Amino acid sequence: MRSPLAGKVSVILGATSEIGRETGRVFAESGSSLLLVGRRGERLNEVGEICSRYNVRVRTLQADLTVKGVPKQVIEAALEAFGRVDVLVSYVGYQFKREIWFRELHELDEELVTEIFRADFLSSFSAVREVIPVMRRSGGGTIILTTSTPAVSWHVHGAAYTFAKSAIISLVRSIAAENGRYNIRSYALALGNIRTSITYDSLDVDERRRLAEESPMRRWGEPEEVAKVALALATDAFSFVNGQTIVIDGGTVMS
Repeated sequence: MRSPLAGKVSVILGATSEIGRETGRVFAESGSSLLLVGRRGERLNEVGEICSRYNVRVRTLQADLTVKGVPKQVIEAALEAFGRVDVLVSYVGYQFKREIWFRELHELDEELVTEIFRADFLSSFSAVREVIPVMRRSGGGTIILTTSTPAVSWHVHGAAYTFAKSAIISLVRSIAAENGRYNIRSYALALGNIRTSITYDSLDVDERRRLAEESPMRRWGEPEEVAKVALALATDAFSFVNGQTIVIDGGTVMS
């Protein structure tokens, strides 16, 4: 049986995160050629080695997407290596920090909000701006970005993060509205409590248990579960779904 992403070229931004690594792995297993992009060189090489085991073409590029001009260089690198880009997935975002998460609005300053906005929104926006003309020329593509459940509903904490994550949802809708006629589809993954080390390891036992019990499934989600949703969206299974925010949180936020 033909692999669902056979012949496709995917660019994964934030590939050194746990979710990025799993997305690279499941995309490689599904036949996609890959450009893996991340800031941590050693971790990036490890992810590249994992993906190469599936006998697909894999390239890695150590880069910081928050630096002006770098998103353009990333797309140019993908074109140089593979000649096209069919799927763009971004997990680039500002690192979770408890001391920022629990700050109230009046405790935030413009410099911090701008820094988070640059990482959580502008990095993805810049990559999207560069890849859309490429996808238009080749007859279409899929763009998958990352937001959060507080951006969909609300949360008493984390305002500085939620500002930027809310903008991602608007970006995804704009991509779909302007580019659907070019066969370009876009989605936002709204992540709830996903068990990544940066978040999970920062919590004590009671906090982990309480957050697990927020969803009807009474557990944390796993990075692989997010990766499998991204994979499904990148295939033709979602060919008439566009501009949507897909909530991945075990049912905590329902619409």
